[in-house]
Amino acid sequence: MDIVYLLLAYLPLAGLLVFLFLYLRKKRHQDVQNVQLSGQTVTAKEYPIQDRPIPHADRMLEDPGPSLKDSDMEELKDRLCNVLEREKLFLNPDIRVGDLAERLFTNKSYLAQTIKIKLNKNFCQLVHYYRVREAMRLYAQNPELTITQLCRRVGFNSMTTFNTAFGRNTGYTPAEWCKEFRKRNEAKAS
Repeated sequence: MDIVYLLLAYLPLAGLLVFLFLYLRKKRHQDVQNVQLSGQTVTAKEYPIQDRPIPHADRMLEDPGPSLKDSDMEELKDRLCNVLEREKLFLNPDIRVGDLAERLFTNKSYLAQTIKIKLNKNFCQLVHYYRVREAMRLYAQNPELTITQLCRRVGFNSMTTFNTAFGRNTGYTPAEWCKEFRKRNEAKAS
């Protein structure tokens, strides 16, 4: 019974707090909709916030920032391909564009731009291309390797990613390609 009297005593206070909360929320909402422009208050109906232009939006869309000259991109592409072929950094499953950029003494933006423009790929597509080529080379040397072993040896962490990358680069699944490779070798041996 004491709880009922206690609740009835605090009910008006709770109602007052709810009223005050709603009033302040409405007031704040109105303040947000009014914009100060050179000393004059303009209501949201006259100058809606969402219709205000974003400063420098035209430059944000058009200016991607500093760019490399074509000759510099060509030289960076050659260095990149040389490092990938020689050192096989793509075999590292944790390779990142920043790691490769560091190795080439450039920044990752320039490297990504060069890969996109000169090789018509993004970083992941390039790494997958080299990994698939390496998987094909490894299988040609040792046809006893399983698909899972190939996947792991060339740096893929996932069979799904390996299958997808293999298909995009060869038109075959790894299993189909290996089967065709064995058939061709058997035909040559006959």
